Amino acid sequence: MAVPKWKIKGLSGKYAFRKTALIILLERINNLKRSIRYYLSYETAESLHNVRITLRRVRYNMELFYGLFDKKKFLNLYRLVENLQDKTGDVRDIYIMKQNILLFEKEDEIKIPDKLVVSIEEKEKLLIDGLKLEITGFLHSAELKIFMKILKKKEVL
Repeated sequence: MAVPKWKIKGLSGKYAFRKTALIILLERINNLKRSIRYYLSYETAESLHNVRITLRRVRYNMELFYGLFDKKKFLNLYRLVENLQDKTGDVRDIYIMKQNILLFEKEDEIKIPDKLVVSIEEKEKLLIDGLKLEITGFLHSAELKIFMKILKKKEVL
């Protein structure tokens, strides 16, 4: 039987809630960093989708363990994750919109004005460029470094 995708290595029912939080968040954030690096190397719709999934996992897991960490440090990272989730959603939305419009043109033989397609592609490029700046900044952010240090030193309240 395959290991479930939500299974986290090293986690068992023997651990206290705080230790569990450290293991889960460290794993989720490391997965996010890997998926971001992959996206930056291979800008595909699939790699963007993977970043969105890992962002959701980080964010929702952070919400579970909010009470265990210094509020200011926690919220600084949480806001960055939330912002990235919104920005990846914006890029995904315009990508899907463009795909659907082009599909209508192909399947339904509806002529889509070139100006509209160009406008969408320009907006898409702006959003992607902005996203790349944001996620690169995230990887090098003080907020992420501080929170990773907290996780590695096991500094919970």
